[in-house]
Amino acid sequence: MQMSAISNVLARGPWKGWLTPPAPAAVTTVMLGERCLVTRVEPGADGERPRLVDAIEGGVADLARWRLAGLFRKSRAVLVLRSADRHVLTIDRPEVPDADLPLAVRWPVGTALELEPDQLLATAVPLPRINEAVQPQVLAIAARLDPVRAQLASLKAAGITVRSIDVMDSALRGMRCLLPADNDGWVVLAMVGGDVCIGLLWHGQFCALRTLGLPVRRPRDTQEFDEHLALHIQRTTDLFERQARTLAIRHVLAALPSLAPESRAAVQSALPIPTRLFDLGEAFELTGALQERCIDHNDLTALACVAAARLHDSAHPADGVPAAAPAELAT
Repeated sequence: MQMSAISNVLARGPWKGWLTPPAPAAVTTVMLGERCLVTRVEPGADGERPRLVDAIEGGVADLARWRLAGLFRKSRAVLVLRSADRHVLTIDRPEVPDADLPLAVRWPVGTALELEPDQLLATAVPLPRINEAVQPQVLAIAARLDPVRAQLASLKAAGITVRSIDVMDSALRGMRCLLPADNDGWVVLAMVGGDVCIGLLWHGQFCALRTLGLPVRRPRDTQEFDEHLALHIQRTTDLFERQARTLAIRHVLAALPSLAPESRAAVQSALPIPTRLFDLGEAFELTGALQERCIDHNDLTALACVAAARLHDSAHPADGVPAAAPAELAT
């Protein structure tokens, strides 16, 4: 199952959804906050690696300048929500038609967050069965409506038209789709901001998703931090293995850009499952200067991978469950 997360942003009128557009010539992902980040990714020629055209960081005032510089030209613009701005809940699938799932999941998420359902944007991603559980489940993903509206307004003020909304967790799918396909289960994780997003993927589809908070104490290159991080990754991997009784988990793929090389090696060696470190330079075609800019930047690396996931979804629309790729954004 693929997850295109929260998509088809409601950009016209009172939050009406867009029809899925044709495959884009490029995807430009943008994440707003104290610092604004933008990446532009274009498809590779003849099946080659996708091309990371730019990855840049600045303030809200820079958005209009980036637009004029062409970062959004002939590109599908995607607003990507930080992990702190979205909420994820695994629930039994509501007994409604597929088209009504995004609306139906707002109630359990609203109850969990103690919010009224009409204060949320939501989508539902059906999860593949990986054990003997009788009841099918979905991944409910929701965001508070007002903060998302505010972010869309900032982009509109800069002259940027956003057609889709996604979540940073989609970077995990992007990382996996940049590697050859196989029949194994993969634990994929990425450091994003102050968190580690970690998911269980099978055939490019999410089977489970969690967010681990990084330790507050620094520095990050200490042995204590490395051991703490490896322990939490291992515990989550063990949890996924217990859940996935019908699925073999054989690989870990980890994006840990901000860790020192010796810390990345320490975490990698501490995990009992073969672990591959994600390398931006291997996954994308990019200039040396751009690789240097992103080499230790968690969020720019993840944002580029969200764009890669979007390009992959456009190029391979039949790979996942049709009802979930992309899912509707409902209010």
